Amino acid sequence: MHVLAYAFDALDERIEQRLAHFRDTRQTRGRRMVARLRSLGYDIDANRVEQLAAGGSVGRPHVARALVERGYVSSVDEAFDKLLGTGKPGYVGKERFNVGEAVALIRSAGGLTSVAHPTLYPKHQEIVPVLLDAGIDGVEVMHPDVDPASREHYANIARFRGKMLTGGSDDHGTVKKVETLGTIRVPENWITPILDRCS
Repeated sequence: MHVLAYAFDALDERIEQRLAHFRDTRQTRGRRMVARLRSLGYDIDANRVEQLAAGGSVGRPHVARALVERGYVSSVDEAFDKLLGTGKPGYVGKERFNVGEAVALIRSAGGLTSVAHPTLYPKHQEIVPVLLDAGIDGVEVMHPDVDPASREHYANIARFRGKMLTGGSDDHGTVKKVETLGTIRVPENWITPILDRCS
């Protein structure tokens, strides 16, 4: 599950400590992926992968870009499809937040949470209502992968529970084949709960 966080104190020490731990585990994971790929005959360099991360957390997109640079694949998408996707030869699992822990952490820092792109999860029709009932503050109903019927379905579920509606383009820049920046328009009044939390 992806959980969106809004209006929290980004300087909260508890969040910084938790994210520092995740950055460390991502660095280790990145090096493990490189080692695994090298053992399979893909001559890529861990230092180059870290350069591609440009000081940020190392992730599969950076490993994928290194594979593209070396000519082993023609695109980031191909790297994921062939080598880095779940269950593929170069995949290394990562540590994840427990949803309850993530929600509690964001709430303790004054923020709000929302279930991201609800239709992309297996058994989403069962899971999303449970998450809303468990304390998540809203659901992202405006998203490129949420069709109009699902948008209405999840908006009704959220409204019934007094939850907020959110939306976004989920644009990840150049690491995804389809760029979606600016393709989603969210009604202005949806931001009210977020602005109220900020004041």
